[in-house]
Amino acid sequence: MDIYKILKFNNFIKSHRIKFFGLWLLSVLDKRYLAIQFDPVLACNLRCKMCYFTDDEYVRKNMKGIFQEKDLEDLAKVNFKNALKLQIGCGAEPTLFKHNTKLIEIAKKYKVPYISMVTNGNLLETTDVDSFAKAGLNEFILSMHGVTKETYEDLMDKGVYEKFHDVLRIITEQKKQSPALRLRINYTFNEDNFHQLKLFFEVYGNYAIDIIQLRPIDKIGETTYANFNLKNIENEYVDTIQLLKKQAVQKGITLLYPTSISRHENESLIVKTENNSSYLMPYTYCYGSPKYYWKDDFNWREERFSDWKKRNNWNSTLFKNIFISKKELEKPNRNMLNYSVELN
Repeated sequence: MDIYKILKFNNFIKSHRIKFFGLWLLSVLDKRYLAIQFDPVLACNLRCKMCYFTDDEYVRKNMKGIFQEKDLEDLAKVNFKNALKLQIGCGAEPTLFKHNTKLIEIAKKYKVPYISMVTNGNLLETTDVDSFAKAGLNEFILSMHGVTKETYEDLMDKGVYEKFHDVLRIITEQKKQSPALRLRINYTFNEDNFHQLKLFFEVYGNYAIDIIQLRPIDKIGETTYANFNLKNIENEYVDTIQLLKKQAVQKGITLLYPTSISRHENESLIVKTENNSSYLMPYTYCYGSPKYYWKDDFNWREERFSDWKKRNNWNSTLFKNIFISKKELEKPNRNMLNYSVELN
């Protein structure tokens, strides 16, 4: 399954009513539509300056816990059969977890079509890359915040630039043995590191990158880096995107990027967008960690996803949303799917 073609198709459908009708139908038929994002451990080896791991008080209160290996199979029974995608790693560093190979193998057993791992890469070794790929991992997603060594190591505090390049080389070599394996780069940009994107392919052009996602800085806590204003690069953004699009086409790379970085600065940094996909997020996005899973009233140890749906009249809610206006849907949501997809 090509998750990016599904994403592009979803973006192509502009009507939220059609999307909710499709979602309702999938739910009634007990099919796959969930995007599970799972943090098996609530910890990180880096202290990236745009991340809440630089907020000591928040980390002390919230970022503790490791999922037990013996519980992985029971968790999978809850709703892996309804998962369109499993993403290992979301708000923490998954390579600190010692049982990722087993988790991938279990997901494959439940026929999850697409399995990815989001990591800063600084703890990955050749044996890890090989083990995860052979277990069935579809994609490595490596996070980075700078093209040059100085910026990378400044914004990704405790990160090692040379190690990051080593991991890119290791994955590039692994792809020769595992041709279905993908490599994606997530580049979070701000006013200080955005200009370096013009040099991206000069520095990283020899690695077997399949996807690049450009992500504007977002306020996710009391972070060390606190400049969330992008107005000074709004005009340059258009030209830079055109350059990257041209280079991505030449290399056959899928580019994900915001069509605009113009923001409503007083509304939680919401980016202006015409993408209606975000309205579906509360109904398709399943976050899991040692402390939390799916919804506040859901206890995965005591009930299955199908039981919870019946208890909460889930299918009825999805059906009613077909007839709700965008204005009403916007109230509880934050538009995080503010990017376009260039599929080359």
